[in-house]
Amino acid sequence: SLGFALVEEERRGRFNPDLARELGVPEGPLWGRLHRGEAVTLPDGRVVDPEVLVGPRRSGRKVVISGDTRPAQTVIDASRGADVLVHEATFADEEADRARETGHSTAREAATVAARAGVRQLVLTHFSARYSRDASELLREAREEFDAVVLARDGLEIDVPFQDDSVPEGVDREGSRRG
Repeated sequence: SLGFALVEEERRGRFNPDLARELGVPEGPLWGRLHRGEAVTLPDGRVVDPEVLVGPRRSGRKVVISGDTRPAQTVIDASRGADVLVHEATFADEEADRARETGHSTAREAATVAARAGVRQLVLTHFSARYSRDASELLREAREEFDAVVLARDGLEIDVPFQDDSVPEGVDREGSRRG
């Protein structure tokens, strides 16, 4: 199976304009320099470090798209902390044996992958033709394992907002420890 993880770079922390004013930092170029991580010297000689005015770095967005697959640890690992996971759900529970035989997943299995990976949103896709008129059974089974589930359909648009959560110190966006 083939999959993709689209991961944006971390973003700068939030700049605190109220505190900047309180410290006497004039609006304008000095604010930009501080936000970019540079220390600045004020007209009265005081040095203001950016750490005082800029919050922790914030994570970018992460979207994982998995191809045809059985539930797999590699998909869980690649999806860890993702904002969105697009995962196939070819069959309902009643066809679990067929899913195993054909290398596909059930909706419940896809939801379990999403829950184990700690994703924010699961998009189920690649349904068997038997569900072309009504895939509500797939949605119901998935939601028994994971709440934030939608069914993919032609033209579906998913908003992936930035999360204001900072990336924990020493951990990258994929959940791995940094040296």
